[in-house]
Amino acid sequence: MLAGSALSPSILAQPRPSWRPGLQLYTVRDALDADLESALRRVADIGYREVELAGLPRVTAPAMRMSLQRYGLSAPSMHASYDRLRGDFAGVVEEARALGATYLVCPSVEAAERSTADDWRKVCRMLNGIGGAARSRGLVLAYHNHDFEFAPFADGTTPFRLLLTETDPRDVKLELDVYWVAKAGQGPVQYLKNGADRIVLVHLKDLGADGSTVEVGSGVLPMEQIVRTALLAGVQHLFVEQDDSSDPLTSVAKSFQFLERLQLQR
Repeated sequence: MLAGSALSPSILAQPRPSWRPGLQLYTVRDALDADLESALRRVADIGYREVELAGLPRVTAPAMRMSLQRYGLSAPSMHASYDRLRGDFAGVVEEARALGATYLVCPSVEAAERSTADDWRKVCRMLNGIGGAARSRGLVLAYHNHDFEFAPFADGTTPFRLLLTETDPRDVKLELDVYWVAKAGQGPVQYLKNGADRIVLVHLKDLGADGSTVEVGSGVLPMEQIVRTALLAGVQHLFVEQDDSSDPLTSVAKSFQFLERLQLQR
């Protein structure tokens, strides 16, 4: 369970200003690669106004920002690999500045560097340093989970727990991927309720009955409760993501339409 106080039922009932979901562009990566302008136009036409980058689709960061702006899109968040954050932090910051992004997200750590609890403690020390450097530049570092962070070591501790206890909450925030939390046998809603001080970003990714990623609202996760809890916990941006789809642009349209129908308040 995350550190922090759980939200009471009375707080969960309080209204908040309106909101709009964003899109993690990894979902439409093939469309972006084939025709960047057409894909971004489609994303904007669906109704998205915010996107999160998983990388640059063969363009420079300034060119990508111009393309985004052309369709009324902004990129408040971008993923940067653990290796890039360690080895090319200045380049990552420059890219973020060019894109207008505030959040730098470490999307994962390679398996060879996370085999033991001590490995994770080393990762945490590194993230602390990177996060502090980011904060001094007006940026925010967040770590994005998969399911392996919830697998316990022999002493019962988990990488996720170490991320919470071995990093400074001022410098290392979290991007909670609700699909992977559920795949690990955990409850995304409970993590959101108790993680108001650490979770600043969320990936809205639904879990199909067969274990696949599916359109938001068509899987088994309580998406309305997840979104409502995230908004009330102060999550800054929620990004639709679907790892695989036979028609990604149609899928992200279905996800947006489902979320729009919820008429939730932030």
